[in-house]
Amino acid sequence: MIYSLTVAPAIDYSLSMGDTPVKIDGVNRPRNDGFSLGGKGITVSMMLKNLKLDSTPVIAVGGKVGKDIQDLVDQSFDKAVYLPTIGDSRIDVVITGSIHDLRFDPSAPKISNEGLTKMFNFFHDNLKKDDIVILSGSLGQEEKTLYRDLMRNYINPVGAITILDTVGMCLNNALPEHPFMIKPNEEELADLVGREMQTDEDIIIGGEEMKLRGPKTVLVTLGKRGAYYFAEDGHVYHCTNAHGTQVSAVGAGDSSIAGFIKGLAEGKSIEERLQYSMAAGGATAFSEHLGSYELWESLLPQIKVTLIK
Repeated sequence: MIYSLTVAPAIDYSLSMGDTPVKIDGVNRPRNDGFSLGGKGITVSMMLKNLKLDSTPVIAVGGKVGKDIQDLVDQSFDKAVYLPTIGDSRIDVVITGSIHDLRFDPSAPKISNEGLTKMFNFFHDNLKKDDIVILSGSLGQEEKTLYRDLMRNYINPVGAITILDTVGMCLNNALPEHPFMIKPNEEELADLVGREMQTDEDIIIGGEEMKLRGPKTVLVTLGKRGAYYFAEDGHVYHCTNAHGTQVSAVGAGDSSIAGFIKGLAEGKSIEERLQYSMAAGGATAFSEHLGSYELWESLLPQIKVTLIK
């Protein structure tokens, strides 16, 4: 089974500028707008659904906005788990354009003690060997050790697999618990190792350095330049990106995680997992919303995976 945890979900109010650049200190007139579910874990689960793979979202919600989030999630998932929070869930504002995207993310409410107990009990009662748990996104007002504690006390003891996509202390605290994969981008990798990534060789050295800190694999995404994957077999791979017209980068990174998880859950080779990942990211980048199965499938032949070392 696959589970995603979203500690800081939101309703995203999206304003699309289409081909018009976003103006700073000026009036922007969006071509369209709409409301959608926000939160990295939710997005991964939604993309997994598009890729015809089931998962169970575990989501912290509170207040009227939390009820709206729950109503939207229930339209797509039969067995979502909801954790009560202290205070209302948030509304984010997302402005998308052909060149730049802007996000405005208020602080998320804290999970109540009742919610934390419910979460711990749920994972204790349900996790099994080889289940996949996606710990994705910021921790809001939670203790920055929450992901570490979940891995140490609930995920690792039963032999489940962690996909960890977060930053800062949340990430650093959890690295010694050996997540199966982390997914920094180029800028995040530079922050983690404390130096600029000026060349591909810098990225390779930085990625190998990150592996020494605990994760079994590291996927470093480079935008249009593809990604480097530091694999569990000790090898380093480069994979190209899909080609197409970008509509919005929002959700593309989470979609790439979903593609990787699909390959992992289906027992695919390292090369196939990377193809699945990059095609899923591209499918969403080339779409108004999350990429479709048909678009993802059509992009797979574009992704070239090369053994670097």
